Amino acid sequence: MCEDNRNLEEIVVHGLIGVMGVNYDAFNSWARNYFQITNDSWNPWGVGDPNDKSRPYGKTLNAIFLIGYALSDDMNRQWHSLEDYESLAAGPNNRFHDHNYKRRLVQVQPEASASGSRIDMFCPLFAQGSISNFASHRAGVLIHEAWHHWQYKYNFNSTHPTGGASTWSQGDKYYFHGVGAYAFGHLHAYNTNPAQLRFHSPYQVEAEFFADLAELSRPQVPTIVTQTARSHGNILLANAFVNTVAYRIGDPRPW
Repeated sequence: MCEDNRNLEEIVVHGLIGVMGVNYDAFNSWARNYFQITNDSWNPWGVGDPNDKSRPYGKTLNAIFLIGYALSDDMNRQWHSLEDYESLAAGPNNRFHDHNYKRRLVQVQPEASASGSRIDMFCPLFAQGSISNFASHRAGVLIHEAWHHWQYKYNFNSTHPTGGASTWSQGDKYYFHGVGAYAFGHLHAYNTNPAQLRFHSPYQVEAEFFADLAELSRPQVPTIVTQTARSHGNILLANAFVNTVAYRIGDPRPW
């Protein structure tokens, strides 16, 4: 169910921390506190050895590293900036959300959920053989769940719609926009005027993060990470939206 395990992407991302010249101890401390994975629910899951990437705590740190360090910040082509994604997924009160913390629970479904002041992370994000058990996918899920907290802050309905083109029991609407629609530092912004609509749903923000990780990562980021992000992002684009999305990661940007 939630047995300890470690795949190749997990090993590679852990090594990437050193390749990029980041001090492991300093990173582990920063990630723990800034992303608020301090709740005692993590204690049985590897807190004592954060560099053990077979355990959920260390695996969560790997996901945080990809959010905070992997992107190139190409202003001409990236959907959103590294700082946007990092601040969105972080714990402290900011322009995206009120304070929240991450909690680890033993539950077989779903991957994760956002409620109250927390994000709960469940077995599929860590379990052997799960499609969700990848550092890049886990990073996207953190982005997705954090966007629900954006919805709470700005008083939008956080319920996932169903039906339409979505093949999943829970989907979202995709709000098309070009690369230049959101200046870096403005992912939190929105406009509900139909003539100037700028908006995101949780699955859309997740898909855009996967696209940026797949195509616009820093050169040190290994292919296994970028290819996994591309695959997972395109699964979302094909299945998670109630309106049909023609775009796939790999297509030219912008529209």
